[in-house]
Amino acid sequence: MLSSIVSRARFLAVLLAALLVVGMVGIAPPAAEAAVKKPLDIVKVYYDPPGKDYSKNSYFTKEYIQVKNTGKKTLTLTGYTIRDSGPKKFTFPKGTKLKPGKTLTIRTGKGKNTASTVYWNNKGYVWNNTGDKARTYTNKGKLIESCAYKGGTHKKATTKTVRTTTTTAYC
Repeated sequence: MLSSIVSRARFLAVLLAALLVVGMVGIAPPAAEAAVKKPLDIVKVYYDPPGKDYSKNSYFTKEYIQVKNTGKKTLTLTGYTIRDSGPKKFTFPKGTKLKPGKTLTIRTGKGKNTASTVYWNNKGYVWNNTGDKARTYTNKGKLIESCAYKGGTHKKATTKTVRTTTTTAYC
């Protein structure tokens, strides 16, 4: 009789543990929904515009990265930065603001800043055609997002890189 009680107790303990696991799986959000929402999201990196890579500003400005304000408030981006995997760094100019839901394009070359486009003022290409990593940081140096891509031919997203075409990384 004692062994029968112990067997029932073990069965109930196993059953309870199984129910807890099943219940937690049912409550947990899918991985995509569990992702942290960033106020400033890298949308895409246009790393290899068509044509040859000439060393001219008119070609540098064809290369760009886009960021989007995914929050509900206007972001003041003064001092925020964008970096590649190497030493290149862009700092948003004083007074740069991005309204909720809006996208801002940062072009590699030199040009006149507007509300929808700012210029890196770099004297060369930033984003490597063979692959790179775009990273955004707050004005206090906190990493917001990292977007790695492999260039070349059409690639599907993996756990380490985002989806790309021959010219664009979609972050």
